[in-house]
Amino acid sequence: MRLPKRAELSEEQEEFLMEAPLDSSVICVGPPGTGKTVLALYRAAVLARKNMKSDLVMHSRLLNRYVKRSLEELEIDVDTKTWHSWVYSHWRKGNGSFRIPQHSNYNPNFDKAIELISQEKPLRPQGLYWEHLIIDEGQDFPRSFYLFLMVMSHSKSIVQDRPKPVVAVFADENQRMEEEKNSTISDIKTYLPGAGFYTVTENYRNTASIALLASHFYVGMSTGLPDIPEHRPGKVPVIRKFDSLEKEMESIVRWLNNNEDLSAGIIVENTRVQSRVASAIKPLAQAKGLKVQKYKSGGNVDTIDFYSRGTITIVCHHSCKGLEFDGVFIPQVQHYQHDGVNEEFLKMKMYVMISRARTHLQLSFTDCSEPPSILKLFPASNEEALKWDI
Repeated sequence: MRLPKRAELSEEQEEFLMEAPLDSSVICVGPPGTGKTVLALYRAAVLARKNMKSDLVMHSRLLNRYVKRSLEELEIDVDTKTWHSWVYSHWRKGNGSFRIPQHSNYNPNFDKAIELISQEKPLRPQGLYWEHLIIDEGQDFPRSFYLFLMVMSHSKSIVQDRPKPVVAVFADENQRMEEEKNSTISDIKTYLPGAGFYTVTENYRNTASIALLASHFYVGMSTGLPDIPEHRPGKVPVIRKFDSLEKEMESIVRWLNNNEDLSAGIIVENTRVQSRVASAIKPLAQAKGLKVQKYKSGGNVDTIDFYSRGTITIVCHHSCKGLEFDGVFIPQVQHYQHDGVNEEFLKMKMYVMISRARTHLQLSFTDCSEPPSILKLFPASNEEALKWDI
C-alpha cells in the first residue's frame, strides 16, 4: 500500500482528520480509491499519539497484511485484527473460557450474545469495554455485529464510569461482495445513532479510463461514484480472447517483465481457477526471473509479499477488497456465471475487481466455443470504455 504523506492528503481527507471528533463515533463513506483505508490508518495514528488505545479491525487477514508496512511508516503501535479475531478475543476478555455463542464455526450468534449481555451473564463485564474501535470495509460486517457493538457501548455494567466507547466506520456499500453477510450505510447509521457522517469522493487510485469502466458496473448504492480523474487519462482497459490458458498467462508475464518496477495482481473467481492459473503461470514467470504467490482464505498470510519487484499475486475475488496493484488481470472470466438472478452482486464483484487497478487492466477468457455470458454486462465496443480484442 502506498501511504501518502499527511501534506499530500486532499482537502476533504484533511477535513475529516481535522474535524471528526475523537470522543464520539463517526462514519466515513466513499467509493473505491478515495482513501478510506488511509484515513483509518491516520485516525489510528492520531489516537496513538494522544496515548489513546485503539483497535483497527479489518474484514480479512490479507488486508491486515497489506497495511502492515503503512503502520510501520506511521511508527505507531496499533492492535490490528480481523473482525473474527477481534470478536472472539474481545468476548474472552469479559467471559474467560465461555465462548461466544455461534451459529456455526466462525459464525458468531450476535443475537444470543446480546441476550447474554442484557441478562448480565458475562463474568467480567468490564472486560468488554474498549476505547476506540476503527473498522475498515465496514460494509462487509453483518448488521448484527453493529447491534452487538451498540448494546455493549450502552451497557452500564460494561462502561461503568468510563467514557462511552467510540467506533469509527469506513465503508462503501457498493463494494459488498457477499449477498447475505453485509451491512448497508443505513444499517450502520441505525446502530451508531448520532455518529458524525463524512464523505470522500476524490479518486486517487485509478486512471480515468479504469474509473470509467468501473462506473459501468455501478449499481446505484448510496455511496455514489468517485470523481473521474480526468487529469490521469490512461490506457483503455481491454477484454481479450486467447486460444489457451498458457497464451493468456504469457500476456501477464510479458507485461510484468516489461514493467518490473510495477506490481501485478491476478483476480480469479474461485480456488479451483486460482490453482489452474498458478500452475500455468509459474513456469512462465520463473523463466523470466519473476515470482508468483497466491493466497486463499485460511492460508499463511505472513508469506505474502506486496512490496518486492517482479511479483505476481493471485487472489480470489472475495480476497481482493482493499488491495490495489499497478496492473490488474482478470483472466478466465468465463467462470463468472451470468444467469440474471444475482446480476446486481455480479456487477458489484466486477466493480470491486476493476477498481483494484491503478494504471493497467486486462480481462480475458479462453476455451470457449462462444463468448461467455458475462460479456453481456460489459460496455459495447462503441462506448469507448472497453477495448474489445476478441
